[in-house]
Amino acid sequence: MAPSPASPQFNPLDLDLLGRNLREEINRRPRVPLNEIDPFPSAGLYALYYKGDLEFYHGLKGTDIPIYVGKASAGNSDYGDAPDLTQRKLFDRITDHRGSINEPNNLHASHFDVRYLTLDDIWIVLGERALLRAYSPVLWNTLMTGFGGNPPGQGRRNPRSIWDSIHPGRKRAAGRLCNRSYSSSEMEKLIQDGIKISLMDPGEQRDEKLKEFRNHPKEIIWKEGKGSGGKGPKPLIVFRKDAFMEEDARFQVDLSDIEFHLAGVPEQKSTEEAVLDAPQG
Repeated sequence: MAPSPASPQFNPLDLDLLGRNLREEINRRPRVPLNEIDPFPSAGLYALYYKGDLEFYHGLKGTDIPIYVGKASAGNSDYGDAPDLTQRKLFDRITDHRGSINEPNNLHASHFDVRYLTLDDIWIVLGERALLRAYSPVLWNTLMTGFGGNPPGQGRRNPRSIWDSIHPGRKRAAGRLCNRSYSSSEMEKLIQDGIKISLMDPGEQRDEKLKEFRNHPKEIIWKEGKGSGGKGPKPLIVFRKDAFMEEDARFQVDLSDIEFHLAGVPEQKSTEEAVLDAPQG
């Protein structure tokens, strides 16, 4: 339908229009098997597409909906000099993520295709935002946190990310306690619900479903309690014991040296504390 004479003045630099152009351009690029990508220079953005056989990703297989969108900037100097476009910034980023994919026991780079688009830094963030908005929720960027970020602190009490819960095996997650908010079955349902929204046609109905999905309440499994008075690590408060025990058993986490108590159940005092609190006389 042609715009009416009363339509707003056309702005060729409108952010939505630029974003759509960037999205359409990367979608014209060929999909290359992730384990076969050859080195190339420059910076830009890329998208991963899942084509493996994990059941909870089944809805993505055979579609052009990315499971992850990533970027790498060329990085201008503080003096405003032109970036060195001979560096393999984007290829190196893709290679790093390919390594993360090859670590778990249920993933391999051969399960993925990749598209990439080399760009000037000024367009990279805009292009990433356009892809995320068009295909939201992009699973590994939003729902399944833990894939693209830097490794968290090394303490065991840093909870296992959703990504490392669904795809166990990375060294950085070894020995970590289970996720604080979701059991494995709840994560799989979350993934499948997110994929259903990604497959919907753009419009008000999809926007409403996405809003409801983002506001879905979490049911906490565990959290750290108050300080231990300098006598050791903080105890844990467990809200859902069955999920806590089952998930940590699945990851072969040794709980023998973890102090925890159930929410709503008074903590047991140590023998020393009981003696001090006992009535005198």
